[in-house]
Amino acid sequence: MRSYTLIRKLEGHQSSVVSCDFSPDSALLVTASYDTNVIMWDPYTGERLRSLHHTQLDPPMDDSDVHISSLRSVCFSPEGLYLATVADDRLLRIWALELKTPIAFAPMTNGLCCTFFPHGGVIATGTRDGHVQFWTAPRVLSSLKHLCRKALRSFLTTYQVLALPIPKKMKEFLTYRTF
Repeated sequence: MRSYTLIRKLEGHQSSVVSCDFSPDSALLVTASYDTNVIMWDPYTGERLRSLHHTQLDPPMDDSDVHISSLRSVCFSPEGLYLATVADDRLLRIWALELKTPIAFAPMTNGLCCTFFPHGGVIATGTRDGHVQFWTAPRVLSSLKHLCRKALRSFLTTYQVLALPIPKKMKEFLTYRTF
């Protein structure tokens, strides 16, 4: 940022991008948009790795609000295995990174933002009415496989991983191409 030069522009959302977060190992970027989609990107290559569609559970009360399930916030868990999203449909959702549907829901009103506690187990959400709420969150022990990936990706870019003399399946795993 010394020269404030644009490095890359990621295109894929159909509406305003309102939230983004890097994974703890810096290997992924996740973005949330009013278009109700969460997109996982490789920040080194700009490749779109996966999309999660934030569908509404219940029909809206009236038809006047076209952004009823617009996303407001997305964040990674400290170990990088989960995402949390907040949307206008009054739900906090928890997603496992490798699944395409949420694994848990919590009802909340007027949600605007979310973040995981750095040591895991808790999510804080901010609301339009000036409140901060705390929620219990999945607390997991990462697999040795994931810990190795996290350790390597903390200092190796995607291009460096792809240049390693290792089997293709290992490269796919290390670059999150095995969803």
